[in-house]
Amino acid sequence: MSVHYREGLRAVTGFTQYIDDVPTPRGTLHMAIVRSPYPHARIKSIDLGDVTSRGGIAYGPMELFKVIKNPFPVAVKAPLRYYPFAVDKARFVGEPVAVVLASDPYKAVDLAEMVNVDYEPLKPVVTIEDAVKGGDNLIHESAGSNVVMHRVTRFGDVDAEFRNAPVVVKTEVYYHRHLALPLETYGVIAVKRGDELDIIANSQGPMLQVYFISRALSLPTSKIHLSSPRDIGGSFGSKYQIYPYMTLAAAASILSGRPVKWVESRTESFIASSAGSARKGEVELAADRDGRIRAIKMRLYDDEGAYPRPPEPGALFRNHGNLNGPYDVRTIEVEYYAVLTNKSPTGLNRAYGSPQFYFALERGMEELARELHMDPLEIRHRNLITQFPVVIEGQRFYETPTGGLYPMQNYAAALELLAREYKKWMAEKERDKYIGVGLATFIEPSVTNLGYVDLAVDPKEREYPHSGAGDYVTLTLDSSGVVHVFVNGSNEGLGHETSLAEAIAGELGVDQSMISVESRIDTSHPWSISSGSYSSRFAPVVLSAAILAARQLRDKLAKLAMAMLGIADVKYDRGAFYDPANPSRKMDIRRIAAAAQWDPGSLPKGVDANLSVTVYYQPPTVKAASGDKINSSAMYAFQAHLAVVRVDPISKDVKILKYVVIHDSGKMYKKEFVDGQIRGGVFQGIAAALYEELAYGGDGQPMVLTWSDYESPSLGDAMWMANMEVLHMETPLEIFPSKAAGVGEGPMMGSPVAIANAVSNALGRPINKLPLRLDDLLNAWGDS
Repeated sequence: MSVHYREGLRAVTGFTQYIDDVPTPRGTLHMAIVRSPYPHARIKSIDLGDVTSRGGIAYGPMELFKVIKNPFPVAVKAPLRYYPFAVDKARFVGEPVAVVLASDPYKAVDLAEMVNVDYEPLKPVVTIEDAVKGGDNLIHESAGSNVVMHRVTRFGDVDAEFRNAPVVVKTEVYYHRHLALPLETYGVIAVKRGDELDIIANSQGPMLQVYFISRALSLPTSKIHLSSPRDIGGSFGSKYQIYPYMTLAAAASILSGRPVKWVESRTESFIASSAGSARKGEVELAADRDGRIRAIKMRLYDDEGAYPRPPEPGALFRNHGNLNGPYDVRTIEVEYYAVLTNKSPTGLNRAYGSPQFYFALERGMEELARELHMDPLEIRHRNLITQFPVVIEGQRFYETPTGGLYPMQNYAAALELLAREYKKWMAEKERDKYIGVGLATFIEPSVTNLGYVDLAVDPKEREYPHSGAGDYVTLTLDSSGVVHVFVNGSNEGLGHETSLAEAIAGELGVDQSMISVESRIDTSHPWSISSGSYSSRFAPVVLSAAILAARQLRDKLAKLAMAMLGIADVKYDRGAFYDPANPSRKMDIRRIAAAAQWDPGSLPKGVDANLSVTVYYQPPTVKAASGDKINSSAMYAFQAHLAVVRVDPISKDVKILKYVVIHDSGKMYKKEFVDGQIRGGVFQGIAAALYEELAYGGDGQPMVLTWSDYESPSLGDAMWMANMEVLHMETPLEIFPSKAAGVGEGPMMGSPVAIANAVSNALGRPINKLPLRLDDLLNAWGDS
């Protein structure tokens, strides 16, 4: 029986379990966090007396240091310390300064108001420009600079190509700070049991969370048990950064001897959870007169906020393997800067680092086309990759100059599909000059290679190689023939349980009702530092592990069937093994499982009755960095976007008339889910382009404290989605057992720049800054 969406049943009937639904142990205290109201201020004193005199419990840095003995590790070499609370001075509005515990959450919040902190306000560093220009206004004096990482990577003779190129076009861009905005905010329950620590949190996976907590609390990982509720109310990357709050809650539980619960408020989420980094960028394209690109230069500055909180500065390097995009360019130079400002730290956000990157590259392509008076579609078509000469395990690849491995796909065919709609709307523009047509062609990376963060450090200074990307899946067959599946990841409503059930049922030839799936965090089950739900890794890695596990389980059952039937060979069909010489002699999975568990003593010597299989799958394309070359993702997939807008000449409103996505993400397991990912990702990207910004004032104060401040689009603003079209191409990726690439992030990578290119086309002026505000449109309109 096919189930469209098995997770959906408990959602629509109210039986989901989110972090606030998890029962708390007797005696649980609720935590409130005292946060800095200043972006930059020296902390002269903290007085907790008014809290304790009213029956509350409060801990400041002096008490927290007794338990949180070490700073979190950081990926840069700059000598700075990152703790989950302010040390000596506050470095962003919302930074934790102290914690307060009480018997209910409202009392804890009230008591937090009674913590008296004496601050000495300091001048904040607010912009990338402020951070780069230097001076003695340092966020971390120990670092000696607000630029905490600077790397230059070169591939090929860049200087010669630029010197000899007849055309060089330089484009300067700015991409804003943007929030993931999950419906459910952070939540943690921490319980100290003897010398062990139980933490329940709505994280995205075990990942590096246990490692970070272990380091900070100086506890062995064997003493830390991390788990999650069955359901997570969205994340889009943001819940990777929950580990500082896990650590604070754990410290409060250790100090108080009581269970501690904390659920983040929406305002706290806006000012202090996690956001995608703002980026200032420069891209230079050296080209021939016929539009063929000879070399690319980039200079990228990421605003990391007050701390380079791991995995930062990863957003800069996430696209290192695909710096040339879908274009056949062999000569590249990129200069990377990670800078600090007095804002909340950044981190994972849907399409991590990629909307920023493709905004720079694809705006550069538009400006090159403008300079050469070429059609934007034609200049892209002329530069597309067409040859895939590298062969690995039977799969053909194009190896980028920076180390990426693109599987063979037909980029030109995808662009030709888009061409029909493009030409139609360009003809319409001849009749209505306020229409704009924008393109974006790009490569979607999926399955992060954890080793790409090593690029933040010079190769000579790297201590150990890293290439984590794999994951575990466990299958266990019970005596009634039901296959129980466990994945150490989070269920964020993406249909993972349904997809796993369908894939495993298909491998075993049984009905999906015989597959029970549990996808949640539990470090008492096998896990790795790369385990979790992020980086569009489910289809390429988790499904591959599940398929291999199902095949291994079937092999085990085949040996049992041969022993039970007393024959040397069996065939398999639709959940049953049979004697090829006498097909009427057969045993189904349920009967084999029951016999193996009820009477294992009757099995011949050497026949294993173990009906549990755990598989760890590491993609074969993922290796550690070699110098500054790295395949920064396990897989890459092509996408092409077409955006058609009309800019109203009176109101200057941008109305979307048509949106088309063409993609090839390998084998599709559930077309409805793929469609949903693409449509949702495009909507999120357009929200970033036209509406949403996590803005700060010139004084370093956050300007977004509520939903209305963030200006997310409404349902009425989404009516254009009725005019959205998704065209699927499907080239199975034979190198993975699942034959699939990721698909969840690409739409967010291309839609912001596709919209910017469309508006630019309507106005006849460059749009090199996002989000598009009314003032920007008025200025561009005036210029045009």
